[in-house]
Amino acid sequence: MHDSEKLERRNVAVIGSGVAGLTAAYVLSRHDRVTLYEADARLGGHAHTHHLTLDSGAEVDVDTGFIVHNDRTYPTLLRLFAELDVATQDSDMSMSIRSDASGLEYAGAKGIRGLFPTARTLARPRYWRMLGEVLRFHRRARAVLDTPADEACAQEPLGEFLRRNGFSRYFVENFMTPLVAAVWSCDPTTAAHYPARYLFTFLEHHGMLTVFGSPTWRTVTGGSARYVEKVAAHLDEILLGAPVQRVERTPDGGACVVDGSGDVRYFDAMVVAVHPCQALALLGDASDLETEILGDMPYSVNHAQLHTDESLLPRAENARASWNYLTPADSTDATGVIVTYDMTRLMRLDTVHDRRFLVTLGGKHLVDPTTVVAEMTYEHPVYTPESVAAQSRLSELGSGTFAFAGAYHGWGFHEDGALSGLRAAERIGGSWDTHAGRHRERETVS
Repeated sequence: MHDSEKLERRNVAVIGSGVAGLTAAYVLSRHDRVTLYEADARLGGHAHTHHLTLDSGAEVDVDTGFIVHNDRTYPTLLRLFAELDVATQDSDMSMSIRSDASGLEYAGAKGIRGLFPTARTLARPRYWRMLGEVLRFHRRARAVLDTPADEACAQEPLGEFLRRNGFSRYFVENFMTPLVAAVWSCDPTTAAHYPARYLFTFLEHHGMLTVFGSPTWRTVTGGSARYVEKVAAHLDEILLGAPVQRVERTPDGGACVVDGSGDVRYFDAMVVAVHPCQALALLGDASDLETEILGDMPYSVNHAQLHTDESLLPRAENARASWNYLTPADSTDATGVIVTYDMTRLMRLDTVHDRRFLVTLGGKHLVDPTTVVAEMTYEHPVYTPESVAAQSRLSELGSGTFAFAGAYHGWGFHEDGALSGLRAAERIGGSWDTHAGRHRERETVS
């Protein structure tokens, strides 16, 4: 028997069942008795799969939140998938820009046909110059990363970097802003405030500061709910539709959970894996330090629709991609991000031939309501010099029995959430390398 098995199992609470909470709960379940609280009626957070039955009787599973991961920059998630035997498959990661204001359409990662989808694209001198600016941007961004960062450099917003280096408005509107806004689900104004060096680190990490060399992207076969189900099978107790009203830490190092009915439960340790503002709202005894750091990390709220209206895609077939950014002709429509994910392409939904399943973030009024299958609301971290500074201090929070987790600990992606969940579990004494016993029968309350 392993020494760890001789120790008494602790009762540990995990608040929130997004990827951070799921990873923390999974790691902790190897030795501790874990209770997972989720306010929603389903587990997974952004791991959100819709099971659809079509008029023909065919069934299809479509993701609308977490979609893709890659073989290079998702090590925590890949370890989780490998251990749980989660099936994955190749995906298509390409991105298009459609500007109804200028008529420009093009797509990256689709070769020459994507860059020049119509003959008219060849006759756009500003577009040719923009392609040259893309290469110059790659060089300037890499130069920033090669230079030791002082505080001023680390805090410089993207918009100021672009202005200082003389990038054209055409480049900003048709390449830079769409890239940042689509990847981080933020409006164009917020994109300009993204800390430049922090952004460049992400782009370099993901092979996006070169024309070639991007990682191989994959998606979960059958939808991300498949991995959520496999994690859930390892947990002792799952409470669905169970919003936590308050969390209080006790003098002996434990913590109490007060649920919606006013019932109080004591736990030996706890991971709070919800958004920063939600964490602060739960803490009945938040410290000044917690309020200062977590209060400086805002999120944006984004409305999304699962639909089949192809009018939001580029008009030119060769310009259509997996991610499709739209700039409307009417400037009053361009205040928020409008990006359409082609789930048929991303998830290789080859069994349905009479329609394409699309997820559009923003632009609700542009989607034909008769084509809408489902509507969702997601929240994403907003990165500003202030929030990045607060993020650098997150290690100051928590204790040996209480930890925070969430994708806001990193760049806001699924790997960041998974890694933060692992680190939170380790912070309160868990270990992924701890021997795991056989699966236990668990209780699910909803």
